Amino acid sequence: MGHEISKSEQNIINTECRKYLENRDPIKENTFVKESTSQVESRESEEKSILDKISELAKEHFHTLKRYPSKKELYTINLITDGYLETSFMISSLLKVCITALDAERTPNSVVPEPEQNIREVLGYILNMIPYEEMEFLDKIRHILPNMETK
Repeated sequence: MGHEISKSEQNIINTECRKYLENRDPIKENTFVKESTSQVESRESEEKSILDKISELAKEHFHTLKRYPSKKELYTINLITDGYLETSFMISSLLKVCITALDAERTPNSVVPEPEQNIREVLGYILNMIPYEEMEFLDKIRHILPNMETK
C-alpha cells in the first residue's frame, strides 16, 4: 500500500521546489542551452552541406528525365532523331523486333522472364512514338497543295 501525501506535505514539496528553481545557478543552465543550440546549429549546417552536395550532383547527372509540364509526377524522355524519316525507321524496327519476338518460342528465361509483358510495353512505346500531330500537319499541307505531283 502506498503512502498518501497530505495537504501540508504537498505544500512543503511545492515550497522546496520553488526555492530550488529560484536558487539554481543560471550560468549552468545557459551553458547547457548554448551547448545544445550549438549542437543543433552544427547538425543543421552539416545537413545543409549534404543537401548542397546532392543538389550539385543532381545538376551534373539528372539530364535524361524532364518534368512533364502539366503533371508534376510525370516525366518525359527526349528521343533524338534526324527527323521524321529516321523516327519512322525506328518505329518500324521496333515493330519488327516485336513481330520476331512473337514468332519465337515463348519460353521465359533468366534474361527475359516475362516476354509477353515486355512485348506489350514496347508496343505501347511505339504507339506513343508515332507522330500523329505531325502526320495530320502533313495531310493538311498535302490538301493545300493538291496540284503538286509526287515523284
